[in-house]
Amino acid sequence: MNPSESPDRRAPSVFVLIVCYNGRDHLADCLNSIVASDDRGIHPQILVVDNASTDGSAEFLRENFPQIELLQLKRNLGFAGGNNAGWRFILEHHPDVDYVTLLNQDTVVQSGWLAELAGYLHNRPAVAAAQAKVMLWPQRELINTAGNHSHFLGFGFVSGYGQPTSERFEHVAEIDFPSGAAVMIRASALRRAGLFDDLFFQYLEDADLGWKLRQLGYRIAFVPSAVVWHKYAFQRGYPFYFHLERNRWFLLATYYKTPTLLLLAPALAAMEAGQFYFAWRNGRFLQKLKACLFFLRPENLARLLDRRRQAQRCRRIGDRAFVAPFSGRIDFSELRSDLLKYVGNPLLAGYWRIARSLIVW
Repeated sequence: MNPSESPDRRAPSVFVLIVCYNGRDHLADCLNSIVASDDRGIHPQILVVDNASTDGSAEFLRENFPQIELLQLKRNLGFAGGNNAGWRFILEHHPDVDYVTLLNQDTVVQSGWLAELAGYLHNRPAVAAAQAKVMLWPQRELINTAGNHSHFLGFGFVSGYGQPTSERFEHVAEIDFPSGAAVMIRASALRRAGLFDDLFFQYLEDADLGWKLRQLGYRIAFVPSAVVWHKYAFQRGYPFYFHLERNRWFLLATYYKTPTLLLLAPALAAMEAGQFYFAWRNGRFLQKLKACLFFLRPENLARLLDRRRQAQRCRRIGDRAFVAPFSGRIDFSELRSDLLKYVGNPLLAGYWRIARSLIVW
């Protein structure tokens, strides 16, 4: 079945879940584009979770979009916690939902986007999530992400960033994990796996979801016929470096089997040295140190171990299959470093080529 075909004789129940934090300037563009979209019989319900905004976002929604459900939180729970609150609300009030679509507040959707995503997921129960082709705004012909991929040391990277759309990005493809900016997720998979971990707050929470779904035996797809534009700007200076590094280690320690961690120990140690150097050069040394010290607190270590036990108990595939698509190179156009390009990447890629061949479990 092609993505453009009608999803079902009975239009599926679809929720669009948008977490808003001080997004008043973006909400009109986003919501109007969803309402105007012709999705061939799909009439989505929209839930906006207001993450304790201080710019009047909630009041703006009540006045201008009274038909949209609004959930106001008393404090900012981050992207992860905000979406989790929205998913719990949907489960309680709309338990028969078929698909939940996560969408960033600063996006504009192309008409028919939901029909394309639902059409692809229909009759493909092994596919848990379908990500749209996310383009930049206002550079409408340049790609933000054509699906995300994972580095074997826990980093996550977008595909196609800053490149013009072309034939290369016009085919459905299997991806490591979806961007939380625009992804439709099968509700039955969410009931089984859960959504995000509140602790992640922001960054790599979508990688955590993707890794979890893949270890449960699901697949994740990039569906380019569904198009969403994202008002994205890369944040130089790495203001949220603590979250990136802490969450990266949560991924590794949760999902890799013990033999894999032991096999990768030399590369992990070398990367730690490199990350401390990188943090020092970019004025983030204290954030990196904080990320390391986080795991020394007994309650945090206990939480990590509990996550690990649960993930290892539930997984349905071994590490050989799990890490097969992972990259050995750190490849992101906004990260410019001759040391990484000429020393780090060749060494990491070589190490990974050998290590991956040794993973037979």
